[in-house]
Amino acid sequence: MIAPLLNEHLEPVARRYRRLQLWRGLAVCWALAGLLAVALGAFGLDYRIAVPLVGLVAFAFALWMGLSCLSAKSDAHWLALQIEQQHPELKTVLLAALEQQPDGKGNFSFLQQRVIAEAVVHGRNLGWTDAFPARRLALAHVAHLAAFAFFVAALLGLRANTVTTEKKLAAAKAAADGVAVTPGDTSIERGNSLVVLAKFEGKLPPGATLVLGGTNATRKIALVKSLDDPVFGGTVPEVNEDFTYRVEFAGQQTRQFAVKVFEYPKLERADAKVQFPAYTSLPDKSIEDTRRVSAVEGSTVSFVLQLNKPVKSARLVAKDKSALALAIETTAPLVRLTGHALTNSASYQLELVDAEGRTNKVASQFVLDALKNRAPELKLASPRGDTRVSALEEIQFAGEAWDDFGLRAYGIAWSLGGAEPTLLQLGEGAPAKDKRAFSHVLRLEELGATPDQLVAWFVWADDIGPDGELRRTASDMYFAEVRPFEEIFRQGQGGEGESEDSPPPGRQNRGQQMGKLAELQKQIINATWKLQRQQVGSVAVKMPPTPKRP
Repeated sequence: MIAPLLNEHLEPVARRYRRLQLWRGLAVCWALAGLLAVALGAFGLDYRIAVPLVGLVAFAFALWMGLSCLSAKSDAHWLALQIEQQHPELKTVLLAALEQQPDGKGNFSFLQQRVIAEAVVHGRNLGWTDAFPARRLALAHVAHLAAFAFFVAALLGLRANTVTTEKKLAAAKAAADGVAVTPGDTSIERGNSLVVLAKFEGKLPPGATLVLGGTNATRKIALVKSLDDPVFGGTVPEVNEDFTYRVEFAGQQTRQFAVKVFEYPKLERADAKVQFPAYTSLPDKSIEDTRRVSAVEGSTVSFVLQLNKPVKSARLVAKDKSALALAIETTAPLVRLTGHALTNSASYQLELVDAEGRTNKVASQFVLDALKNRAPELKLASPRGDTRVSALEEIQFAGEAWDDFGLRAYGIAWSLGGAEPTLLQLGEGAPAKDKRAFSHVLRLEELGATPDQLVAWFVWADDIGPDGELRRTASDMYFAEVRPFEEIFRQGQGGEGESEDSPPPGRQNRGQQMGKLAELQKQIINATWKLQRQQVGSVAVKMPPTPKRP
């Protein structure tokens, strides 16, 4: 059950949708009826039978369509979805209002009334009929009128004779002279052969000759009789230019027929030019006669396509039917793709249309590969993972950094006992694809490390990202646990059996529990660090706090 106030605001939307469906349905009705009339005319059906038949079927279907559309009940939930799409500020309030159901007495609760009232206020202030814009209604109406005009024209066309082509007119005239020439006036693709047939009525002549007249000279080809058929035939092996021809027989001749040569548009050559982003420091690159370009994302790609003839339109069509329009040269058979930003890899097919509406027979394939601007690669050779050290030890750091377009800076960062991290730059200005080794000695005694503290560290590097901004990339985080001196002393004692200074079993268990808790804390910190790096796109923002060992 829909609340009356809500239904009152939904009803205008439903009426507009029914009108839209009505115009669409009538447009389909008249278009189908017009096609039926054209088909009946093609089969030669008498118009005195065809017109009443098509008219009766069309108007009956139109009447049924109108009654169905106007009396149909619209789905309130579907209408609400259309309104929500047009008014995202509703935030599913309308859908929620429609789902409210009264109690057994037909009353709504206070919260239900609030939801319904909020939807009603929105509909009263803004109106919801724009879920089906007036432009769509007007287009549907125009389509209906156009289809009806086509239907009327098709009915009128049933009374007229079928329009004959120039070929049929030529054949009819030749037949009146006693010979029918096929194909008559025609057009043919350059390089193809042309077969000419001359069919005679009545007495056959002793022979027939095909006379060709072109721009250069006139030549003759003897036509050969086809067995017992009253037909003489011959072949022009290869047609490369416009010409005229006629058939001569028994001192007579047919009229001149014209043959026009055409070509389908096609690609002859494609030259590319690539402009790389400024941060790559790469010069512009020209690639001759290619249909595949690979460049780093953010590059600008331009193409100059040489064609065999001028065209009316040209575009590159992707698999998802999206297209890149090509600029057409007016003074030469050239088309251009200028300043295409390479953001994603895609393949395209070249679509050409000439002035006569002919399209290219072979769709040339173009592939544009967008290579990713990779984040710097960081390798830490020493230390290998987490470790345990004394407060007087030194940590030897060694590793290497690499980037496909060069490093701006690189180094290490560490934090002692949860303090703010210290970033140390170990190098800068590394060229593209140059592996830079680095090393550093971290003296824990100088840092004032104390037992049970955690030292966290990672390796970092800066490069320029695909957006042209500085990008910082960090490695995984590792830990060094500062051991108590008594533990180091016990390990150095050697000997067999327990020492008199060995801690009691209870203290050993407590130490093991603390060790497990410290390991768990390190895992949580490292997981947080990895999530932080993923969320900010490989940019180190802030090291998570490294708590002291319990």
